[in-house]
Amino acid sequence: MTCLIFILTVHYAILLVLPVHFNHFVLLYKRVVFTYTRTSDTYVKERTCPMNDRKRQVLRTAQRLFIENGFPMTSVQQIIDEAQISKGTFYNYFKSKNDCLLAILQDAYEEATVLRRELLTNENRQDPEVFIEQVAIRLILNREQNLLPLYEAVFYSGDPDLISYIERHFKDELFWMSDRLHDLFGPAIEPFAADVTLLFTGMMKQYLHFSHPKFQLPIDAKKLITFIYEQIEQIVPAIIERNEPFVGDAIFKKLGAPSTAPLLSKRVVEQALFTFKQECGDELQQHQLEYMSFFEEELQRDTLRTTLLHHMVQLFRRSFEHTKWESEADALSHLIWQYMDQQT
Repeated sequence: MTCLIFILTVHYAILLVLPVHFNHFVLLYKRVVFTYTRTSDTYVKERTCPMNDRKRQVLRTAQRLFIENGFPMTSVQQIIDEAQISKGTFYNYFKSKNDCLLAILQDAYEEATVLRRELLTNENRQDPEVFIEQVAIRLILNREQNLLPLYEAVFYSGDPDLISYIERHFKDELFWMSDRLHDLFGPAIEPFAADVTLLFTGMMKQYLHFSHPKFQLPIDAKKLITFIYEQIEQIVPAIIERNEPFVGDAIFKKLGAPSTAPLLSKRVVEQALFTFKQECGDELQQHQLEYMSFFEEELQRDTLRTTLLHHMVQLFRRSFEHTKWESEADALSHLIWQYMDQQT
């Protein structure tokens, strides 16, 4: 059962573009180490300190080299030479090549998480179109940013820290989908949520397998998710009526609780806003300063005005699109969403 869980979650993580021998899964599973013990202060420092131009250049260079040459075949020295930096500068930014790769994947993860969160309100939780958009977002970003080769590299690296990172996030993805299916189909689906989640992700796996370049069959992510949801919609009533879950919540119990983000204090968010504003300096436009002033004022309220804050975070993030601060604005938006969710 444990190996099956790992296969399902890692399959989903790399979108199942490569056939893998079962024994390889077993070996990888034995090496996985789950670690998520950073304090909120460390988390904020890592994710919201604005990135200087040189570090941003190093990340882009590394991502290009990882994709062109393959992650295992790209050395730190090649990144240093291409980015035209010293070895000391690289190790000032990243502890290792693996750490550099994790930074690339984390940026993409946070961007998708923020975009998903922006789509969801209390009023539209039962709207299938919102769910379809949310699922498709991550697939689209992975394809647009050419991240699939990097996920494959992580999978085949056998590195426990890299594998642990992917395992953790996509374990959470299963829990997220289960919760969203509960929103869509109501309390009656609860005993069968794990089964329906596995059916949904299993269908995705099989179809996405044929999106691999060797098949030359481009697949529209939103159309695919719409098609799968329509099939699930037909299946769910029969599953509920039979009242015979196949795995029930056994798999989720084996997985353990979903990862939780570090508990954020108001002070931590205020510090992140202050740091971002200081680093951006004169490059901030008036309307961007106004958004940040609004956040600072809102943090002083006893009760957050979530609907208004929801709208303002979207405006704030979008105001930095296609600017050099886009990644940091995404990270800060992600932080504010986390704080909002913890307060409500």
